[in-house]
This record gives sequence, C-alpha cells and structure tokens, in this order.
Amino acid sequence: MCERTYCRHEHEKLCSCPPVACRDALGMAAHLAENMEQVQWSLTYNSLKEIKPYQLCLVGKCRICGGRLCMEQRPVEADSTDGFLAAVYRHLYHFHRSIGQCLPRAAFRTKFVEMFRKEDRAAVEDWLSMPENQSIHAMICGNAKRVYTIVHSWADADQGNFPAPEGMAAFTVKEEARKELARLVAEEKENRTIPFPTEEYCEEYGEDFWEAYRDGYAAGWFTRYEIIESPLYAENIEEKGGAADDAAKTDLR
Repeated sequence: MCERTYCRHEHEKLCSCPPVACRDALGMAAHLAENMEQVQWSLTYNSLKEIKPYQLCLVGKCRICGGRLCMEQRPVEADSTDGFLAAVYRHLYHFHRSIGQCLPRAAFRTKFVEMFRKEDRAAVEDWLSMPENQSIHAMICGNAKRVYTIVHSWADADQGNFPAPEGMAAFTVKEEARKELARLVAEEKENRTIPFPTEEYCEEYGEDFWEAYRDGYAAGWFTRYEIIESPLYAENIEEKGGAADDAAKTDLR
C-alpha cells in the first residue's frame, strides 16, 4: 500500500466514483483497469547497486471524474539490479497492455529511462541496449528457466496411423533429458518390429534427436524422438501482468 507520508500526489483530488468512495476492492480494481488514463510512473529507490528500499507507483486520472487513481507495485523478488530492472520493465509493459494503452516501443523505453535519477539514466540506457533486452519477448526469455521436453512422433501410412506428437517427459536439466532420450530410443529399437525389408531401414541422430524411417518412404513410415527447448515462466505478477490483481492492492487516498 502507498504511504501517505511518501506519496507525491496526495495533494491531488482523489477519484470520487462509487467504487472508490465505497472502498470496494474488486470494484476499485475493475474501475481502475477500465478508467485510468494519463498514467505516470513514479519510482523511488536507494541506488542502482542497492535498490531497496524502493517504491514503484502508477498514478493516473479517472476518465469519468478526473480524480486521482493510483496503485503501488507489490515487492519484486529479484536478487540483482538486472533482475529488478527486468521485472519492473515487464510489469509496466503488461500493465499498459492489460488496460489497452500500449505505448510505442521508443516512447516506452524513453519513459522507462526517465523514471530513474539523472545520474543513473546512462546506466539504464546501457542496460536497455544489451541484446537480451531489445524486446519484451527476449527479456522474458532471457530471464526464464529452460525446460526440455522429449516429444515422440511417428506414422505408419500402410496401417492408417498418423497420431499426434506425444510429450514423453520434461526436464529442467538438458543432460537429464538426453539420458532419457537415449533410454527411450534403446527401448524403441529393442521392442520395435520393422514392417518392411531391413535394407530399406535408415536412421539419423544427434545429441537431441533420433529418427528411423523407411528409405524412399520417409513420410509414410517413421518414428522420431526429439528434445524441444522452451522457456518456463514463473507464475508471478511480473510475467502475468494482471492489472486487476494489482489494482486489488491499490491505495486510493
């Protein structure tokens, strides 16, 4: 919750619409998401090296009555300055997207830099210029844990079998996924019956895939195991960016 003592906007007239006046938490959340405009970002912090204590608020005007609407971002779980900057960037991005007020990329990044003290802005600009911070997608993927899923696909046209690919197992350590891939391939080769002359049988393989197929008929008969790598997102506010969730914790004074 925002503290009156530290709020730079407490002198401004508060929104007087019924959800705010009645202190209805759910109503306030919906009201904020639907009617907050002219959103400003307000960040106070200790230093870039030691961010905490900090306070991040979003302050805007109610499009109905013109009064102040504001919300404070809940604490960010980040163990580094890079992690904090990325979490705040994602939060602001998803907030504007969720209320249908997306900013152009250049304007968003300029506003992000200007939220920091003048002496820190060059460092923030350098951070934004890093390859992993060139887009919100790259930023999220760069900070996400990886998951390695073994997928099995196969077909046998003569028997009319064209099943959908099947996820066999998922791991957060690639070497464990590779061990399981090797085990599945060995099991497949031991138990499989080849329904055509063995001289037409072919294999291709690498560290992260194995495929067997019939020469000249690869689309008609094959079996394949491969490791698919993808980001695993944490279920927290930075990734979800839910305005309603945040607004439920809004301090409207």
